[in-house]
Amino acid sequence: MQNSTKPIKRQQGFTLIELVIVIVLLSVMAVSIATLFRDTTEGYMQAESRIGMASSARLALERVGREVREAMPNSIRVNGGNNCVEFVPIEAATRYTDLPTTSPGTTINVVEQDASTKISGLNTSNLFVMVIPLNTNEAYNAAAGHYSSVSSFSKLGNNETQVTISSNRFRRNSPQDRIFFVRQPVSFCVVGNNLNRYDNYGFNTSQPAPASMGTPTLVLDRVLLSSNGNPVDVFNYDSGSLNRSALLVIELYLDGRKEFINLEHEVHVRNFP
Repeated sequence: MQNSTKPIKRQQGFTLIELVIVIVLLSVMAVSIATLFRDTTEGYMQAESRIGMASSARLALERVGREVREAMPNSIRVNGGNNCVEFVPIEAATRYTDLPTTSPGTTINVVEQDASTKISGLNTSNLFVMVIPLNTNEAYNAAAGHYSSVSSFSKLGNNETQVTISSNRFRRNSPQDRIFFVRQPVSFCVVGNNLNRYDNYGFNTSQPAPASMGTPTLVLDRVLLSSNGNPVDVFNYDSGSLNRSALLVIELYLDGRKEFINLEHEVHVRNFP
């Protein structure tokens, strides 16, 4: 009878050292993956933030540019700190057939050129007529005799409308008999870190400070007036010449918290009324 022996199977498993090594490796991998996801997420969020800020800034620049392009020629002025631009907005324009230039008058006859002109349909509240101002003093100083407030309209027939105004003697005729219907001045100013819009504060011979222009409408926030310690000129205006249109350059430097965004926009403006 033969004796048969079977090999004894040893129990297999992890040693304590192997277990510790596995735990350490898994921890390192988990930290690496978490860091990768965190950096990717932060990068995505920062990119989204930049896109959002840039989009908001472009909309603000387009809004300012659109309004400035429709401004009365020679009414644009920038303050000494280059953080405010002011202008007189045009509501409509047409030709006149008579204008009181030799003595004060209270009526002006104007042409209703077509249905799009709609002079007689304008709201007379805070409405003014303005004729050929050649500089900002003439555009804002009532004593210069280039604008007057409107009180009413009367249809005369033959495509003419009579405009009743406050008594005024206009200082000169327009070579093209052009007359503009305008509203009270508008300003865009950077105050603190906000780009604000101001209106309905009246005509002032000297450019007013934001504090005297009433409650503003916020256009854009997180606007900076300095970059690396150097001042940022938000508005720069070149009045141009007879052969060259005026140019307003708008520069916005925005605080993106972890980074900064700089945008510039040029607005070409008519400079002869």
